[in-house]
Amino acid sequence: RNFLLKAMFAGSSNSPYAKAMRGQITLSQLFPEVEEGCKQYASTSGITLPPNFSVARAFEEMAVEGTVNAPLLWAARMLRRNGFKTCVLTNNCVDDSARRLFTAQLMNMLHRHFDLVLESCRLGVQKPDPKIYTYALDALQVKPQEVILLDDVKENLKPAEEMGLATILVRDTETVLKELQELSGVQACRDEEPLPTVCDPSDVTHGYVPIRPGVQLHFVEMGHGPVVCLCHGFPESWLSWRYQIPALADAGFRVIALEMKGYGESTAPPGELGVLGHTELELPTQIPRRRWGIPQAVLIGHDWGGAVVWNMALFYPERVRAVASLNTPYRPADPTVDIVEKMRSYPNFAYQFYFQEPGVAEAELEKDIGRTLKVLIRSTRQEVGVGLEVDPGVVSLLAGGLLVGFPENPPASQILHGSELQYYIQRFQKSGFRGPLNWYRNMRPNWQWALSAKDRKIMMPALMVTAGKDVVLHPSMSKGMEEWIPQLHREHIEECGHWTQMER
Repeated sequence: RNFLLKAMFAGSSNSPYAKAMRGQITLSQLFPEVEEGCKQYASTSGITLPPNFSVARAFEEMAVEGTVNAPLLWAARMLRRNGFKTCVLTNNCVDDSARRLFTAQLMNMLHRHFDLVLESCRLGVQKPDPKIYTYALDALQVKPQEVILLDDVKENLKPAEEMGLATILVRDTETVLKELQELSGVQACRDEEPLPTVCDPSDVTHGYVPIRPGVQLHFVEMGHGPVVCLCHGFPESWLSWRYQIPALADAGFRVIALEMKGYGESTAPPGELGVLGHTELELPTQIPRRRWGIPQAVLIGHDWGGAVVWNMALFYPERVRAVASLNTPYRPADPTVDIVEKMRSYPNFAYQFYFQEPGVAEAELEKDIGRTLKVLIRSTRQEVGVGLEVDPGVVSLLAGGLLVGFPENPPASQILHGSELQYYIQRFQKSGFRGPLNWYRNMRPNWQWALSAKDRKIMMPALMVTAGKDVVLHPSMSKGMEEWIPQLHREHIEECGHWTQMER
């Protein structure tokens, strides 16, 4: 019992473990030293080591079994949202072993969720040395009496208590959450899942790429691994994916979120309307090809971005690993019905015809961009006196505008508020609404172009997410479930595709 720990800690401050924690040796250098220590300890203790004994393998197995304590991570995020600074103070070593990717992913996640991450191997001092606590206090610019320290090693808490820090010994999650709530005054234990971490515009890598003369595309990226390309809709921003970007990056993907043409810093030549088949489709194809030579990507779109990714899957199937769309179903062009007349038959699409006359909708939406975004980006439930029981485009247009009837100074919605709302406002102040509205002004040319692919099918894995019941559809679905997806959509998707309806 505790054989490995006794061998590692033999020698106290000069033990292999202590040297590794201070960064004097790396993890790969630690393994042979510990293995030799195990042999010596076994010899003096009369213990016979098994023939296949391996310290390196033991560490690898521990890494595989390691998990993040999700409730404690959630509590740290809640504290941070309530004005607390949060810090990870960890004894660890420089990992140059074969399992170093695990360490890299873990540290990457911690850096994303905490204000400060301090590693003993970088500082040259480890817990419970008081110097590491002094360093943390200075880095956080706080006083000892303002700090709560959690640790699962009792010896690490003693010097912190002597310095005046409040301490919590982590035994079980439920107890520690209650103690943390009592000391902090913040409700740190809740039953429901928290919102995922939001990425900040200053914490992502921004890039710019010309896709042809006069057209510059702005994008952000995060993470490493297989590429996932995100395409937003109207009236939005790359920041619409603020929850998905860090989550996908943490999951091992390289995320590229586009600012679609005509939005923010993604430009378009004056007067260009942006035909889907000849311009918008360039966005996800040119980014991977011209800048990095990425042969394939998973494409995910919402609203107009959904239309782009479906057409990418049709016209450039070799470039698409998989495709997914939020709210925008794939609708192949019907040569028997004029697209404009078909759109007129749907009252909910009246706003799209209001958008057709250049300058009219721009004048209304740009008059007060903050009001525009507060009205348009809002849930349909009642929120602080502003509820949308029906599509605003149907009611307001009868009165002469998209925003007629809404308060002059509506409250920000729960969906978009605070610094994120201000960022949206800044982007639309920069670009205006001409470019975003031009996406609606080529119904017939887009339809005519799409007719050339009317007999094609989407052959790669496909996911469709719409509002509705939580239902997963697949080739073996029952007849009763098939009515959820119109035959028009299903018959143009190869059966390897996956269709999902879930509540948004």
